[in-house]
Amino acid sequence: MIGANQQQSHSELALRLVFERSPDAILLLDDGVFIDCNQAAVEMLRAAGKDELLSLLPSDLSPTIQPDGSSSAAKAQQMIAVALERGHHRFEWLAKRRNGSEFPVEVSLTSIPFLQRQILYVVWRDISRRKEAERELAKSRESDDAFRAGQGRVLEMIAQGATLSDVLASLVTLIEAQSEGMICSVLQLSEDGKHIRHGAAPRLPEIYVQAVNGAPIGPKNGSCGTAMYRGQPVIVTDMLTDPLWEDYRELAKLSGLRACWSTPIFTGHGKVLGSFAMYYRQPQAPTGSEARLTEVATHIAGIAIEHERAQNELQHTRSELAHVARVTTMGELAASIAHEVNQPLGAIVGNADICRSWLQEKEVDLKLVAEALEDISNDGHRASQIISRIRSLVKKHVPEKAPLNLSDVARDVIGLVGHEARRKQVIIHSQLGESLPAVEADRVQLQQVLLNLCMNGIEAMHDTDANQRQLTVQTVMSNGSVLAAVSDRGMGIEPAKSEQLFKPFHTTKANGMGMGLAISRSIIESFGGKLWAESNTGGGAMFSFSLPAGSQEIQ
Repeated sequence: MIGANQQQSHSELALRLVFERSPDAILLLDDGVFIDCNQAAVEMLRAAGKDELLSLLPSDLSPTIQPDGSSSAAKAQQMIAVALERGHHRFEWLAKRRNGSEFPVEVSLTSIPFLQRQILYVVWRDISRRKEAERELAKSRESDDAFRAGQGRVLEMIAQGATLSDVLASLVTLIEAQSEGMICSVLQLSEDGKHIRHGAAPRLPEIYVQAVNGAPIGPKNGSCGTAMYRGQPVIVTDMLTDPLWEDYRELAKLSGLRACWSTPIFTGHGKVLGSFAMYYRQPQAPTGSEARLTEVATHIAGIAIEHERAQNELQHTRSELAHVARVTTMGELAASIAHEVNQPLGAIVGNADICRSWLQEKEVDLKLVAEALEDISNDGHRASQIISRIRSLVKKHVPEKAPLNLSDVARDVIGLVGHEARRKQVIIHSQLGESLPAVEADRVQLQQVLLNLCMNGIEAMHDTDANQRQLTVQTVMSNGSVLAAVSDRGMGIEPAKSEQLFKPFHTTKANGMGMGLAISRSIIESFGGKLWAESNTGGGAMFSFSLPAGSQEIQ
């Protein structure tokens, strides 16, 4: 019996030691009153000692309101009830120290039997560090989400056709926002692969931007010029001492820059496109955290620059195709053009011959000679205008947007196809709107589109009765846009096949390329418009295009 009592005494002592020496704050709660606690609880709650702590009520160790807005007293009763019912309950709590400071704890309530009743074994663990880590993680995730969203916005700008300068400026601004004190730039490598071209550097001094733009690349040409030359990253921790900056040291001083880390931007095939650089106003070496930002910046900048160059190449190819199509169309008009030019030239020759005969007479009627010379002048101007219109359509040129009156463009085209229409017994009706708003487009390219539509309409009526061959050219305002329509009385088109007409190499002509309508649509779409085809209710087809109306009117 004595041995059993000793064993129980040793067990109680061991339990007491565990209770006292536990690193967790432990309290015993009996019907809302603390009856015991360990030293860890005294220290956690900043009490003067056990006696002070045990004299307090649970409500003294919590703020009035918990973070979720609930009353601490009511919530505590709810948590205690759950623990007594289940035997154990764990939850988070906002506690209050004796000095009034609040801190988060994880509370574990365990119901244990004691003298024929249940008391609560309460364990508090300070989770301030865990909560801080959670906040930091949430902040990091929020920052990552914002960074990813920013990348998405820049990529969307590329997809929507924003200018390269705007895209690169937005990218640089996004990267700079990720690290305090960092200044960034994107530079391009010139097409010849020998010089630096400015890309974007919103926060670099203008004197620096201007000095770098056009500078050669080479083995000792600063960070960016050297990185492009080597095709490798170049890290300069102090621009005032590094030999790579020997020729640009004064520029660095004037600009207040000390560190520059530059990384080449590559195409998908490994060709250098430019460089992305990080600058600092004090000597500094990379910490490793910049690698992700550099990777994102060079990747997106590469996409933007490649996209820009691909668009330029596409525009060049489109212009070449459009030129071929114009020349082909003018070839089809060769007979009509010859007639249009020969007619005023014949009149000039005739009037010149008459003047020569008059001048051989003894008495010259100067009034008649003057009238003949005026006719020669008028016919010369007429021939010159015809040749000028033909030359503008045939020669290569870089498309340029300018405010245009669509009705004026249509009149020029009607004048070009007039003789061809008469030769093929087609009557042209024009219904051209007056005082139309201007459209922003290239005059030659709009002439090409209308010329193509008119020639197609004339040819579509090859098998139509001669007395039914009518081509109508119309310009009008429609739903906030300026609309042009060319309708014929030919065979018409099936509604289900109308879109097929605009596919490249689709043609209904024996000797056609099948590119006219495809090129015409690409031209109209490049000016923000639409081109479509539909059947006429009275037979034949109507091809229409609309362009955004400007605020300016051109009479």
